[in-house]
Amino acid sequence: MKMYEANNLGEDLLRKAGVPDADFDATELLKYVCKKQYFGNTRELLTPEQEEAYLDLLALREQRIPLQHIVGEMYFYGYPFQTREGVLIPRYDTECVVQRALNLAPDRKIRFLDLCTGSGCMGISFWLRRRREGFADTGILTDVSPEAIALAKENLEKLSVYGDPVEFGDELKERIEVIPSDLFDALEGQRFDLIMSNPPYIPVSEMENLMPEVRDHDPRLALTDEGDGLGFYRRIAAEAKTYLKPDGFLILEIGYDQGKSVPEILGAEGFGRVEVSKDLAGLDRVVTAHR
Repeated sequence: MKMYEANNLGEDLLRKAGVPDADFDATELLKYVCKKQYFGNTRELLTPEQEEAYLDLLALREQRIPLQHIVGEMYFYGYPFQTREGVLIPRYDTECVVQRALNLAPDRKIRFLDLCTGSGCMGISFWLRRRREGFADTGILTDVSPEAIALAKENLEKLSVYGDPVEFGDELKERIEVIPSDLFDALEGQRFDLIMSNPPYIPVSEMENLMPEVRDHDPRLALTDEGDGLGFYRRIAAEAKTYLKPDGFLILEIGYDQGKSVPEILGAEGFGRVEVSKDLAGLDRVVTAHR
């Protein structure tokens, strides 16, 4: 079977199984099997072993197992983050939080906090981009999930050399840490210039309507507060000012329909200059507030 034939077969199988973006996923699985970043010659023949491996992976995707779990990684803000069952898969929409943080960060060394870090994608990407700009920031990434903490540490170790001209070695822990914490519980006495978070914000009433890839494979703990979807925003808003330095700011990812409710929660807790930013699809996605 030639590569283009395999790709066409994959698209057809995945489309019939109702897989979103079947063409993209079929191609990504084929590239994974062939260990290629792109196809220069789509008429190249697959080996029998590659054909078998490709069909096996397609069968997994037909079962609505997420592409990221099949291949074990996802690119986020240009960096290859490892993914794993039990930890929230990074979303491209979340890159808007990182971009907003980079736009607002001052031209000096800062200390930042990433709450509900999951795979570590936001905090690590922010830190690496700031390193490339010449800022030796320090930061803490927290999560209540042991699985998330373990994966974030692995991603930090794997990606820490990106964009940094010096070897990290024993200095790594001094620059950025990943620690278990239920929001601010393990952070008493610490202050930050910037706090960012992508907390669980899906109302429990909407959980059954999610795509199988999300409902059945992302950890429920990372998706919903088991209430109206605003529980974590209320907790963060009530506590964050204690941990922010003067003129510090808070950046939160929100659901598309929370562009009014979350700013109201922050305003009621005394935050100023509350702004809502949209994602590339034009939906409300990021709320920024200043201490």
